[in-house]
Amino acid sequence: MCKNTQNIADSKRFVVAVTACPTGIAHTYMAADSLKAKAAEMGVDIKVETNGSSGAKNVLTPEEIANAAAIIVAADTKVEMERFSGKHVLETAVADGIRKPQELIEKALKQDAPVYKGGSADSSRSAGNQKEQKAGIYKHLMNGVSNMLPFVVGGGILIAISFMFGYKAADPNDPSYHPIAEALMTIGGGNAFGLIVPILAAFIAMSIADRPGFAAGAVGGMLAASGGAGFLGGIIAGFLAGYVVVGLK
Repeated sequence: MCKNTQNIADSKRFVVAVTACPTGIAHTYMAADSLKAKAAEMGVDIKVETNGSSGAKNVLTPEEIANAAAIIVAADTKVEMERFSGKHVLETAVADGIRKPQELIEKALKQDAPVYKGGSADSSRSAGNQKEQKAGIYKHLMNGVSNMLPFVVGGGILIAISFMFGYKAADPNDPSYHPIAEALMTIGGGNAFGLIVPILAAFIAMSIADRPGFAAGAVGGMLAASGGAGFLGGIIAGFLAGYVVVGLK
């Protein structure tokens, strides 16, 4: 009995958090450091999971989630939420994790946040709240952008390497032609860049409708890319596919 009482008391001073930004580089870790520093100053135990460009680090365990007073999700892109079902979840922008760590921790300790009920990515949002709807649209868009970036960066690096053989070394009709330069240009400029719009649309749709939206978004993005609609077409295709799948569900 004493042990259970001690666990309850400990949980009131223990919070967990997840930080994530679209690029997964700077703000993700700045928010994590800010929350940890402020928690140490307040005498609060905290564990922060970072969803950066190299994947999730310091991943929260089911036991830690269960023992936490509440969960702080400071993210501008999609994070795995179903594991928080039944817990008080405070959703906010990653910038708030940097600028308002004390306010977030205090709210978490007071459990001043709605209980996450699971379901779709937006199930905890109020349908009538226009501000939250706008935030949701931004988060969906940023989820697409953050997953698209590795293709942009990787493709650009391969193209840059091909230029080391000569500016026109990828052209078979040019005297400076080199087969490796052509291969790098094909992989980077032709294939990696060719996937940018479909990936953008797929992950926008996935953010809206979860996994069922991924295929619909990818197909819509491919249609936008092949039709010459570009990034704008990919964005429209992603949102359209996501909300259509939500409607069908």
